[in-house]
Amino acid sequence: MFKANPDGMRMEPTPERVLSVCRLIAHKSMTRDEIRKAMTLDINDEKELDQINKSVNVALEELSIIKAQADNLVLAVDPDVIASPATFRRYVSSRVFAAKDTTFHMFTKWLISQNERIFSLKSWEGMAKTCGSEVKELSALNENAVLGWRFWAAFLGLGYLSGTMIIPNMKLRLEDILATTYTEKFRYDETILAQDFMLWLSTKLPEVEIESKLPLALSAGLRTLHELGLIKLEMWSDSTPIMLYYVDGDPINGFTHISVKEAINS
Repeated sequence: MFKANPDGMRMEPTPERVLSVCRLIAHKSMTRDEIRKAMTLDINDEKELDQINKSVNVALEELSIIKAQADNLVLAVDPDVIASPATFRRYVSSRVFAAKDTTFHMFTKWLISQNERIFSLKSWEGMAKTCGSEVKELSALNENAVLGWRFWAAFLGLGYLSGTMIIPNMKLRLEDILATTYTEKFRYDETILAQDFMLWLSTKLPEVEIESKLPLALSAGLRTLHELGLIKLEMWSDSTPIMLYYVDGDPINGFTHISVKEAINS
């Protein structure tokens, strides 16, 4: 799922399956066969066995949450990593978005850069074909790869699934970053320059090309956090604004200052 390109993405290892495998192993170290039996109630269903095997591989080889110890698989991280979907999500995000040579990262970066264009592609197959024709490294991309990507993209906070598309909105991805790393540089509830904020944020979002106007997904995430009262976007007349992706009728299309509320870390 998260291997270096040209290795592709797969539908079977969903976030829920991978987390379930990890929690099972955290409870008791097991062999691969014991895991398969425990998760299928010893029913020999070939499709389900394939799903479990690929989920084990993601946890073991790509996320390093589990490791091999003799014939068994054991937990390789602090149990807190898998204590909740949120802690699991933040651990996965810290790994997969930093690996820029993966098919997952390359497709994510392409999709975010498309802004409103993705709505005209109408299907996952359309996204795969269009991306494959425009990004040389992803020429072999197919619908199944993108169908696998969509579950992780939604889980990691890049947007919301709606039928045959994803609605770009990085609210959850931003929330995780601001809750875990913001105070390394700034203080909660303190107003800072938008320029300083974006310079810092650009180091935390390798999947986003931050230019003079922010992409739709990032802009939507900032607007959502502002509406929820978790951040405050302000426009001061004596400062240079950061422009959001324009949305007709939205009262906020840029900001010169921002404050992040401590409530985001609750």
